[in-house]
Amino acid sequence: MNTAAEAESASDIFIETLRKMDSEIESSIETLEILSDSETLKAIEEGLEDIKAGRVISFEDFLKKHGYEV
Repeated sequence: MNTAAEAESASDIFIETLRKMDSEIESSIETLEILSDSETLKAIEEGLEDIKAGRVISFEDFLKKHGYEV
């Protein structure tokens, strides 16, 4: 026989599982949106090519370039 505490615990587990599923679904939707945007995919590919070719600057240099004090 289930006690009230066991039922509450089961409910808490169920609610937490639903929250995790919601988060995973939201993440999947965001991923699909990115994958369906050809401009974004092209920008990602170009960025990866830049990294492979060594066309990068340090974060500190980036901040300096854009007027932030380091």
